[in-house]
Amino acid sequence: MRLPRVSGLPRLSPLPFAILLVGAAAWYQLAFPGFTLHGDVVDSASGQPVADARVWSAHTSTSGAADGSFVLDHVRPPDALGIDAPGYRARTVRVTNPFETFIPRLDPVGVEVDAVDADTNQPIPAVLGALSSPVRELGPGRLHIAPIRQGQTLNLLAAGYVPAQATFAGQDVLRVPMQPRLDGRVVDATTGKGVPDAQVNVDGAALRTDGDGNFQLTKRPTSGLLQVLAPGYRRGELDLSQHAPLTIQLQANPVRATYLTYFAVGSAEYRQNLLNMLDTTEINAVVVDIKGDYGLLSYHSNVPLADKIGANSSPTIDDLDGLLQTLHQHGAYVIGRIVVYKDNMLARNGPNAGLDVGVKDRRTGQLWIDGENLAWVDPFQSAAWDYNTDLAREAVQRGFDEVQFDYIRFPTDPSPDSSIGDIQYSKPVTQDDRVSALDGFLSRAHAAVSAAGGFLSMDTFGYTTWWDDDGGIGQDLQVLADDIDYYCPMIYPSTFNAGLPSSTPYPEVVSRPYDVVFQSLMHAEPKLAGTRAVMRPWLQYFDDYPWATQTRYDAPQIEAEKQAVADAQAAGWMLWNAGSLFTRGGIDPK
Repeated sequence: MRLPRVSGLPRLSPLPFAILLVGAAAWYQLAFPGFTLHGDVVDSASGQPVADARVWSAHTSTSGAADGSFVLDHVRPPDALGIDAPGYRARTVRVTNPFETFIPRLDPVGVEVDAVDADTNQPIPAVLGALSSPVRELGPGRLHIAPIRQGQTLNLLAAGYVPAQATFAGQDVLRVPMQPRLDGRVVDATTGKGVPDAQVNVDGAALRTDGDGNFQLTKRPTSGLLQVLAPGYRRGELDLSQHAPLTIQLQANPVRATYLTYFAVGSAEYRQNLLNMLDTTEINAVVVDIKGDYGLLSYHSNVPLADKIGANSSPTIDDLDGLLQTLHQHGAYVIGRIVVYKDNMLARNGPNAGLDVGVKDRRTGQLWIDGENLAWVDPFQSAAWDYNTDLAREAVQRGFDEVQFDYIRFPTDPSPDSSIGDIQYSKPVTQDDRVSALDGFLSRAHAAVSAAGGFLSMDTFGYTTWWDDDGGIGQDLQVLADDIDYYCPMIYPSTFNAGLPSSTPYPEVVSRPYDVVFQSLMHAEPKLAGTRAVMRPWLQYFDDYPWATQTRYDAPQIEAEKQAVADAQAAGWMLWNAGSLFTRGGIDPK
């Protein structure tokens, strides 16, 4: 049924009505500033207050207090509010009743932390240090943390393990490998006592044992060798791929050595004589010239400078690897001798490599030449430090057990028409300057040799055992001993041309080998106190000089020297004969 149309009434348009509503809303916004809303943000899991929450609407925002409370002005129901806080998931809540305390609940962000042994991947009962968030144990080695913030660092602790850190980056499960504390010990193989201050080389790092021989690794390498260096002992090694216990037994190394010159080491006859001695006598070591008194190398070196200055021009060892292998098979401890600053090849030929390192004669500006017509290298020159350090490192890498520096001093023995005072160095020369130059070089070389797995020794004049200064040549033992493993004074009675201080005059000292050796060693002992250096002297195995007393040194004299070493409790001895001739007796059978 159709309703009758009422006439006379106007038709209403919807547009003015909409405008009316919008206007009313605008009036409401302007005239009514809204309510002040009070609230408390709480953790949805624990019901505890959430500190430092942020609450906002389309009109305003605020930050909550430490107790979770907040006050937000200009709230007009049904406004939608956003709430978030560090470590919590944000949410949106609509306000319906501004007169009630508003209590929004935030869900905490959580993560499962799995602590595992880095070697075995087995769970570890770890704990978290300095953490305010609740921690719930899920099982062995499994912890749940909530709330947790993006980028938050976690510190894990476990008995027997190195503390570990991990950073939360939004993952659900955070797996943290922990390295076992690897406790090791270095002991004397004979006594079982710990060896203090031994150097442990592992994975490119160097550690020191404590006073009882203990050390600790922060991680166990899965391959390679752990090497242990302690003066007075043979080098110790441990194959890390075997996961063996980290106890290294060191064998004492009382060296009893002869000497092969640059020329003798190239002779099959001299080599065979040495092998016979190693097999049948007390001799258990040998000193072999690497760089002799003229600066020539006994084998072809891969150090680039050696070629440039001609040091590789006349090698006497054809097969270094074969020689070292043979010597080691016969039980030899092999020491490589490097003459350092008396280096005719480097001083004369350095300019071929762009290096002007020779000491000069201040009268002429030319090279200063000694009584043997040989030039010397300036001990202040870092290029000379680098060259000899490189040679020493290479020698250990090739298989030498020890490198011994000789002529590590400022020049002596001028020619008849010159003097030491005619020498001009690249820097001013005082006692401190001289000692500092030698100490700086030794420190650098010792670090390189030790890192390569070898020992470093230093030859000095016999009188250094008595000096309280550097003797005018830089050899101040109390300074230099910190940078060597073995101190090797050349205690030849024939060289004590001023006698023993306050004791035995010259030439009487020549006929008293026991007294010279024993008193010199005992006088030097306090100078080594507090250092790692061990004393191992060179002994005279030659007759007194033809221009002096010509006293013969045969078995009785040599035995007297050896007895003095034993009584002074030094770590062995080396016999010096410039011709590598060891047939005059004084060497006991095996």
